[in-house]
This record gives sequence, structure tokens and C-alpha cells, in this order.
Amino acid sequence: MSNGLSFFLGLLVVVVLAPSKATNNVVDIQKEVVGIGRVMDYSSRVGKEQKVAMEIALRHTSPSNSTAQLGLRYHDTSPNSTSPVTAAINLIKSKAVQVIIGMLTTQEAALISEVDNTTKNLPYISLITPATSQSVSVPHQSASYFQMANDIIFHMQCIAVVVGHFRWRKVTAIHEQSSLFSTGFGFITHLSDSLRVVNSEIEHHAAFPSLSSLSDPHTAIEEELKKLQNKSNRVFIVVQFSFQSAVLLFEKAKQMGMMENGYVWIIADEISSFLGSVDSSVMHNMQGVIGIKTSFPEKTKAFKQFKIRFRRLYGLLYPEEENTNPSIFALRAYDAVSAISKASKKFKGNVTSKEIAKTILSSDFKGLSGIIRFKNGVLSEIPTFQIINVVGKSYRQLALWSPGYGFSEYFVEHDEMKLGMDDDGAMNGTMGPLYWPGGRQTVPRGWTWANGEAPLRIGVPSRGAFNQFVRVSYEQDRNQTSISGFSIEVFEAVVGRLPYQLPYFFVSFSDSYDELVKHVHSKKLDAAVGDIEIMAYRSQYVDFSQPYVSSGLVMIVKVEPDRDKETWMFMRAYTQKMWLLIMVMHLSICSVVWLIENEHVQNPEFKGLGAMLWGTT
Repeated sequence: MSNGLSFFLGLLVVVVLAPSKATNNVVDIQKEVVGIGRVMDYSSRVGKEQKVAMEIALRHTSPSNSTAQLGLRYHDTSPNSTSPVTAAINLIKSKAVQVIIGMLTTQEAALISEVDNTTKNLPYISLITPATSQSVSVPHQSASYFQMANDIIFHMQCIAVVVGHFRWRKVTAIHEQSSLFSTGFGFITHLSDSLRVVNSEIEHHAAFPSLSSLSDPHTAIEEELKKLQNKSNRVFIVVQFSFQSAVLLFEKAKQMGMMENGYVWIIADEISSFLGSVDSSVMHNMQGVIGIKTSFPEKTKAFKQFKIRFRRLYGLLYPEEENTNPSIFALRAYDAVSAISKASKKFKGNVTSKEIAKTILSSDFKGLSGIIRFKNGVLSEIPTFQIINVVGKSYRQLALWSPGYGFSEYFVEHDEMKLGMDDDGAMNGTMGPLYWPGGRQTVPRGWTWANGEAPLRIGVPSRGAFNQFVRVSYEQDRNQTSISGFSIEVFEAVVGRLPYQLPYFFVSFSDSYDELVKHVHSKKLDAAVGDIEIMAYRSQYVDFSQPYVSSGLVMIVKVEPDRDKETWMFMRAYTQKMWLLIMVMHLSICSVVWLIENEHVQNPEFKGLGAMLWGTT
């Protein structure tokens, strides 16, 4: 771009953003400015979107009938700049701000309050998603901390139901270590609890270093992926990850062949929400990825007007960006300024931070991202998530999911949509056809035999008491040992029903059963199969499966036939009551016949009737 064109665009942006002095001098004198301190990383996509959205909100939501007007104060927290805590403190001390908006965690807000007691009642509006309830993360956090996001529990539940829908029993959680996501491992606990409901669990979790802390990010990401590639699990859930790091993560995964058949990638909202705002090269590296994305009303008139303004201003400020569509992060930044604007309208005269915090706490309005209402410091509205699948240059929606309603192709809130889980932990709802990594059509098993792992050694007793259960014989013509029997068939049937391949080989064991158990306990054998009796002292060394044959002493005797019982066996055809009823009916019919016959003999007048009845003359 030429210098002349750059100057022209910069001048145009100034004209768009800067208020007219000719029309605002009177307002500036009469109105008190409510300072809004913005603590954001303006080098990131999310920071750019939030900056543009807040500028638009400032122009269209500022109270015109109030004695106060809104004013934005900036502070960059990019990797080469100051930390969010330092930036917030500098804004508070050097600028007149009554509220802080930005990517601040609950711990960082608490640290600011400890450093400066004057900021105790200062409201903080955090734009980090997903949100963690204050009652869980920071018990003593001030009530003036608000999170413009839904509780993290809903996000973890949505990921869990996707895992349960495809019956993956083990997953690997991937997260990023950075100041932005410095809330500890609370999300791991929430995810683990949610997965337990669908009979799944976290087998591994990997912490990737943040990009800002790395001198060679490409090599570091590649080394972390190699560790995961050497493990058996192939279901990766990427949570608490910045979008910039996620772009590099999938670029390296693509190069290393980890986006091929057999792999499963699930991404959380903080990545999925940007898929509509990235270029085609990023989408190329993420083919087959499943994501959960917070749904918001896109067909409202307010959103359509905002989208037009956003794309126009974003394109002017950042012409190098290929896509200018707003994400939910932009919408929530807009709604945050709207909440402050609505709070400022209610005051006359001096506006304090305490009053703003109290008013924001009671917010209840319909914003661009949904209903803005707080409970325990987070948005109280129950969210709806889009389950999406990256295909081609974009993504397609597979289903919608919401707590209490489950999966739906088209989300309609009525009782019939309350879909739950079956006994196996799978969701009863449906999901559209998926495009999996590598282009396969069948659901990946989510597990493979990792490189370098030896097959399982299964011990089999060669001197079993009952050959029907285990039979070990040597076939000379084939020069190999043959192992068969009912126990072997049961074991092979169980292995065949596993959702993954399990390499193993049988080892003939000629010693006692107790020694066989001890070999399993000492790891000389991985398991044992056969007619091994479950004893209390053996249970101290190994775990037994459920018995499939009842044990104990059984006496088998020959049954002599009873001729007397066989003679009267026909009596068992009916019950006693039925036999009594048959006898009564028989006697009744015989009595009627006898009376008619007797009357026919004694009464001549009955002769004609008798002849008609009996067919005689």
C-alpha cells in the first residue's frame, strides 16, 4: 500500500472516530465524563474486534439525556507491552476512569484491589470466555467483578455430550499456559466431572506454553505435539487456548500428519467463534475439526445494523485482514459499553464507581449477544451452542445443544426437545453427517496402538483341571502350540467388542495357578485367562473379572423314572379348578339328556317332540 493511501485511510479513520469539536464543546462542559479504561491486546484478533465494537457502542449508546457521557481510555497489553494488571493500575492512577473493561481474570482483579485500596469498588467487566463462577474461583472477590460470558460449566457439558455421543471413553485435554488463562486447572475439574457423566475420562492433559513466552514457537509446539503423537489416545480437546496459538497448533498438526484418519479434534468456544473470521489457509489446516460455538441472534435488525457498521470500520482500521465479520467477542464488548451507558442514564450529578457497579449488577436488557443479566458475576442466561464441523473454506452446523434440551437440528424450546442420555452414556439426540480428519466417513475409534508399545502378554494355564475351559496342545504337523477352550473364546469375544485394536499373544504357563497370579502381579505377564478360581488371598495381588461360570461343589446323580407319576401325568394338563368345572359341566349335560329320554318314554305327548329332537319315529 502506498504512503499516500495509508495517510488517506488514517485520516478517514480519525474523521470517523473523533467527535466534532464544533458540535460537542457545549456537551463536554455540561456533562461529566464517565471514563472507561480498556485493557486489551490490540495486536490480537479479539482485541481488534473489541476495540472496533466499543467504538461503535460509544457512538450509538451514549446517554443523550444524562449529565454524564462516556469516554474511552486505552492501554495496550500486547506481548511486547505491559501486563493487564500493570495496565489497569496505570489507567486508574493516571486517568480518570470509573470502570475497567478488558481481558482480566478474577485473580488479576483481586490483585489490583490489593495493590490499591481505592479501587475496591471499581467495577471490572471481563470479556474472557468462558467464565468461571466467582464463588468457585475467588471466594473473597468483590461483587464488582462482572464476566460477559456464560459459566464454564455449560461449555464443558457441551463438550462432554459430544464425546458421549460418539462413545469415546478416553480423551486428551490440551490447554495453554498464559496470563490470560491463569485461573488454574479448574476447567480440568469441570471437564472431568462432565465427562464422567457420559462414561468417559481424561487420560492425559497437556499444557502448551504461550506464544509470548517462546523464542521459537514452531519448534516448541512441534515438540509438544510429538509427545501426544506417541500416546495411544487420539481424541484431543483443545480448551483454554488463544486463537493465535490455535492457528499455529493446527498448522503444525497438519504438517505432522495428525489431521489424518483416526484423529479427532474438538475445539472450544474461544477458537470456534473466530472460524467465521479467518482466511482460507487456516481453515485448510483444520479440516474435520468439531467445534462448539456460542449461538447468538443473527437475524435481528440490531445485529444487521451493527454488522454493517462493524465491517465498514474494521475494514478501514485493519485493511490487511481478509475477513471482517464480527464474532461474539465483539458483540459482548458492545454490550459491555451498553450496560455502562444504561447505568449512566440513571444518575444525575456526580457518577461514582460504586453506583455504576450496583447498577450493572441489576442489568436486565436484550443485547446483541443475548440477554444481559448477571448472577454470581456471570451471565445468567442459559446458552445455546452450535455444534459445527470444519469443511472446505468454512464450516457447517451439525446441531444445536442447550442444557435441559439436548441436541436439535433446529432448536425449538418445547418439552419434546428434552433429550437425555441412555444407559451407556450416549446422547439420545441426533447429529448431522460429519467430515472427519482425513476425509473418512466412519466415526474414529479414538484410540490406536502407539508406536513402540509391545503387545499384551496373556498367561494361559497349560495344566488346567478342565480341558473344556482351557486346552493347550502342541500340533506337530504345524509346529505350533494350539490354545482353545471356553475361557479363550470368552476373552476373544470381549476383545472383539472393544472400540479399538488390542494386540496380544498367549503365553503357555506350566506352573501352579498361584504362581500364574503372582506373575501377573509382578508384571511378568499383563493378564491371565483360564479357569482360575477367585480366592480371597489371590484378590490381594490381582483384579478379577466378573465370574461367568458359577463355582462350588456340584453332585450329579441319575434320575430314575417314576412309572406311577407317568400314569397320571395327563392330569397336569389342567388345574384342579378346571378339572372340577369339566366334571360339573359333564354331569349337568348327562342329567339333561336323562330327563329328556325319561320323559320321552313315559309321556306319549312328548313322543313327537322327542322324535324331532332325536330323529326317531
